[in-house]
Amino acid sequence: MNARGTWLVAAILLLAVSVAVLTTIYHWNRARAAIGYFGPEEAALIRSAQQVFLVRKVDGKTERRDISHVADLDDLKKALVEDASYQIPGKPNRCTPTWTTMLEFHEHGRSYEIEIDVDCGYIRAAGAQSQLDAEPIREGLQQFVAFAISRTTPITETNRSE
Repeated sequence: MNARGTWLVAAILLLAVSVAVLTTIYHWNRARAAIGYFGPEEAALIRSAQQVFLVRKVDGKTERRDISHVADLDDLKKALVEDASYQIPGKPNRCTPTWTTMLEFHEHGRSYEIEIDVDCGYIRAAGAQSQLDAEPIREGLQQFVAFAISRTTPITETNRSE
């Protein structure tokens, strides 16, 4: 009877290890292109950043908001580093992006910025020439940005010499 329990424990452990390996492979394959575009360290920063700012160009002025505690931010960060969020390869020239929205991710002295065109559904690393076609999540991006704006106030920049 003791031998049956040993085999049962061994089978459960083997099953657990198999599921862990399959889960790792599944998640790696879902994020391969996005990680390739952003880079592994940058993708990890996007996913784990504790402080996130939404920066928009509005009427010739730059508006900055701390959205670190806005609901659904974790879902957005996860979506940004998953291939399912992008059309790969993307459809070129669907729209001419204006890049008026940016997300800044900050953690432990490191930062990374991505630019978003919420109307066209394109995302790119700040200043990069190439972009990702985020058409699958375009509406969700629009809704998130509108929600984040409605739940936060712009940060006022102060002159440190005053």
